[in-house]
Amino acid sequence: MQPGYLRSNLKIDIIQRSKKSAPPSSYVSVTGTENVQPPGNISSFHSEDMEIRIQSPSVKVDQGRDFVSRSLPVFCDHDKICGTLHLASKLAGAPGRLTITMEGTFTYISSKIGDESDPTGASLSHKPRHVFFTSTIMHPTGETGSPLSATASSIRDAFVASVRPRLGRLDRRPSLQDLSASQRHRQTYPFSFEVPPPSRPGEEMPPTFSSVVMMDSESRGRNSVERAEVEYKIVAHWESTSSTEPDRRLEAPILFQPDTDFQSLDGLSSAPETWLEIPLRSDRPIRFTCAITLPVPSTFPRSASIPYFVVFTTNPRDPALCREIAVDATIAISLLRQVTIKTGRPSPPPSLHSPSLHSPTVSFSSSNTSDESDTSSNPGKKLLRRVAKSSQILSSGHTSAESLKRRNLPPRKDKPLPDLPPNPGILDTRTLHTDMSLGFPKRPRNRVDSDPSNPPLDTHNAMPDGLYKGHMQLNKSMLPSIDWAGLSVKYFLEVSVLFGQDELRARVPVRIF
Repeated sequence: MQPGYLRSNLKIDIIQRSKKSAPPSSYVSVTGTENVQPPGNISSFHSEDMEIRIQSPSVKVDQGRDFVSRSLPVFCDHDKICGTLHLASKLAGAPGRLTITMEGTFTYISSKIGDESDPTGASLSHKPRHVFFTSTIMHPTGETGSPLSATASSIRDAFVASVRPRLGRLDRRPSLQDLSASQRHRQTYPFSFEVPPPSRPGEEMPPTFSSVVMMDSESRGRNSVERAEVEYKIVAHWESTSSTEPDRRLEAPILFQPDTDFQSLDGLSSAPETWLEIPLRSDRPIRFTCAITLPVPSTFPRSASIPYFVVFTTNPRDPALCREIAVDATIAISLLRQVTIKTGRPSPPPSLHSPSLHSPTVSFSSSNTSDESDTSSNPGKKLLRRVAKSSQILSSGHTSAESLKRRNLPPRKDKPLPDLPPNPGILDTRTLHTDMSLGFPKRPRNRVDSDPSNPPLDTHNAMPDGLYKGHMQLNKSMLPSIDWAGLSVKYFLEVSVLFGQDELRARVPVRIF
């Protein structure tokens, strides 16, 4: 569908809605029509023999990789993805199988540039494309008794070609009547997919995301280019069972943007009300303790920053040791990201004669086509096997009871080869940012209340000896936290306090959306 048609439809729809007014008091509504919702936006993706039409509550104009603007349907976690597939009559009447699939994929590409052996950066260290969600609907085509059989299609095409006037129509564009007639010659297959609910607490489908960034590398003179992408699409695939027609395939991208909690820009700058103190651990007992304090809950948007406090306390109280730690201790706070991709064992495709042919089949891991072959026993092979066994018994010179039992048993079938081990996947941990400080520049103080009285002694003893306050700025191009079956993107704050030969460490998980 061209963008011009979409704009005209939107204008007409807006005008019609604006003209609507409240009904008069004498109007009586019909029972059952109050909950009927008007049709939403329709996005069209077509090829020569296929057309996918998707109905969505909203659309977004996106510029693809070919720099062509297109309208993409947008869904949230409570919507149902509905649409229709229009298949050409010659394919609908031919024997074959039509598969309509909704799939979600995660692409993670990491390359190294600046290498002398590969200055262009063409070699990729990682290029996994993980399918973390699939839902499939299958329809057979060319069935016996179908109104769009191959014979009926050929007769109709011949009749249309014979009665169509040919004079004056060679240089003329097809009219709306011709387009509507060609659309009537297509078979329609409706489809509907639902977003699966989470199977455990904290699990949710990742939103649509795409980013290409230049990452800093620990090696000197080397940088890392990283590409991460989460995309969803509706894939229509028609394959012939008689090998008379080549396969047809059409993809329709969609956008998935789940509902998130409202975040005010004014609220992001305000101080959190609740903080949680996490102690740091050392390998051996030492005379001081350290801790990091983070807001509760530890959930931050990519457009904000992560505030934190690092404190230390001597135990027992030692003013001399306190001064040394406040001056000579080294504090390091790093933001770590861990990408985990777990691939499952491949599963065979559903059979064409499956009873659940028209019902969606949902899978939460990548699935590859694998054919299972059952080796059948051959009488000639059985005879040769028996001759070989008897020759071995005669050459040994004696017959045992176990060999006699084996001779009386029927020959066993050849065992199939064991399944290939599943792909181990990928585990990539990377340090995105590090803040460092030499010493603890501040000492915490009690807040001065309206009452000028001195604070109690217990409150003074509970105060730490040193404090370091900081915040870590996030980036909008960062991957959001993902927790789904077989796919996870996790973030951690790794804190380290080094004093002399002693080091205290802690790793705290945080969520970024």
